[in-house]
Amino acid sequence: MSRDRIEFREGTATQEDIRGHLEACDKDFSPNLSAKVNIETYSEKISTRARTFEAWSGTKLVGLVAAYMNNSTTRTGFITSVSVVKEFAGHGIASALLDRCLARSRKMGMEAVRLEVSLQSRAAIHLYENFGFSEISRQAEMLSMKLELTERRHSS
Repeated sequence: MSRDRIEFREGTATQEDIRGHLEACDKDFSPNLSAKVNIETYSEKISTRARTFEAWSGTKLVGLVAAYMNNSTTRTGFITSVSVVKEFAGHGIASALLDRCLARSRKMGMEAVRLEVSLQSRAAIHLYENFGFSEISRQAEMLSMKLELTERRHSS
């Protein structure tokens, strides 16, 4: 699948779109997403409280970055989910979505963005490091990472 056929959007996915996408990606998370959250409840929270950066192939949501950018006290956003449907992986979709998310974070006055990722998710960690995220802590199997937005960084 070529990235040329992908349409990038922001904030158009419905709760049902998000739920269907997360269910399709469930087993690609490490550990499975459904082992950590109730996907129905999580998709509702994302659709009502997060900004979504979306990749669409026709009517199918094939990539999603969801971030909370509402902490005006710390001016720190939090990326809660990054996922690409398996058959669309490897075409730069996650990078394109992260680029859009970080650009929007800057425009909204965020000074930093944090995220958490499983230590088992080596490819995801590598992606985040390419964007300039660095480790801030480890707890059990989870790695917390942060990117200061004062410098303009892009994926390589």
